[in-house]
Amino acid sequence: MRRVGLLLVLAGMFLSCGDFKLPARGADDEILVFADDATWDAMEHVLRQVFEDTVWTPQPERWHVLRRVPFDRWDHHGREKNRIIVGPLEGTGPVSSYLSRSLDPAVQQLVRDGREFIFNKYDSRARGQILMFLTAQNLKTLQGAIESKATELSYYFSRMSVHRELAAVAAEGSYHKKDIERSLAANYGWTMTIQHDYHVAIDSASGRFFWIRRASPSDMERWIFVHWKDVDDPGILTDRYVLSLRDSLTRMFLRTVGDDAYVEIAPYHLEIERVNFLKRFAYEVRGNWRFSDKSGGGPFVNYTLYDEPTRRLYMLDGSIFAPRVEKKKLIIQVDALLHTFRTVAQLSDAERKEL
Repeated sequence: MRRVGLLLVLAGMFLSCGDFKLPARGADDEILVFADDATWDAMEHVLRQVFEDTVWTPQPERWHVLRRVPFDRWDHHGREKNRIIVGPLEGTGPVSSYLSRSLDPAVQQLVRDGREFIFNKYDSRARGQILMFLTAQNLKTLQGAIESKATELSYYFSRMSVHRELAAVAAEGSYHKKDIERSLAANYGWTMTIQHDYHVAIDSASGRFFWIRRASPSDMERWIFVHWKDVDDPGILTDRYVLSLRDSLTRMFLRTVGDDAYVEIAPYHLEIERVNFLKRFAYEVRGNWRFSDKSGGGPFVNYTLYDEPTRRLYMLDGSIFAPRVEKKKLIIQVDALLHTFRTVAQLSDAERKEL
C-alpha cells in the first residue's frame, strides 16, 4: 500500500516564514528544479523519468514538466507551486551548501545514515505550495534512492494538485447544490460536494446508483457516479472484483442515447493500486474507458472501499469525455470531487447543521 506518511516533516527543520502567505503561483503541472551543474548532469535523466510520468488519456500527456532554474534565482521563484531542490550533502556547489544550512544536524545524520532522503515542506512561502528536498550523502546514493521511490515522489505532487483543487471547490461553497447534498445524506446515508454546474443524470435508489454530469463547456464532459451495497464479507474486495463490478454497473447505467452501446473498461494502460483513501483501505484504479462499439472513450479514476461502520462497499468513479482537449486537469477536478465523499457518521456538527 502506498505510504502517505513516508516523508519525515519536522517542525523547525527548515528556515520558516511568517504566518500570512499569498496564494502560490505558476502552472499546476510545472516543477521548478534547483540543482548544481554536477547534480543536474548526473540526475537529469532519472528526474525526468520520475516526475515527467505519462498519463494516457488515451493520448499520452505528462503529469508534470520539469524546468531547471539557476539557484541564484531561488528567491525570485519563492512563491511557485512546485519546487524541488536536489543535491548531495558532500557536494561543493551553492545548492549543496544551502541544503547543509537548511537541514538540522540531527536530520543530516539521518541522511548520512541512509535512513531518510526526502523531506517535504508545505506552504513554506505561499499557500498551496510544495517544496521537496532530495538529498543523500553522495550522488550515487541519491540516484538509487530516487529510483527506488519513484512512485511515491511523483505521488506527492499529484496529490498536491488535488488538494489545490479541493481548496478551490471549498471556496465556491455558496454555489454548491446543497439541496442535492442534503437529499443524498437523508436518503442514502452519504453525501459529497455537488458543484453548481453538475446535474443529476441518474438517481436510482433501487440500483443504488447515483450519477452526475457536467458538460460546460460542451466539449468537456465530466461524469461522476457513486454505487453502494451492503456487504457482510469485506474479503470480496479484490482487484478482479472491482473491475468486474465497474463493468457491470456501466453496462447497466452508462449507455448511449440509442441504447446500442455502453461504457466498458478499455484493456490498456490500466493501473490498480491498494491505497489509503479517506482513511479506509481501498483499490484505486486508473485507466481508460471506451464505448462498447469503440466509437469513443477517455480516462477514468475509480476508488472502491469498504466502510466498516456501515458494513457497506462504496464505488466512487470519475470519468472524462473530452476528445479534442488535454484531459489531465479534468482528471484532477473529478478526483478532487471524489475526495469530498463522506458518510453521514463522518459529518461534523457544523456540516450536519449546514445540511
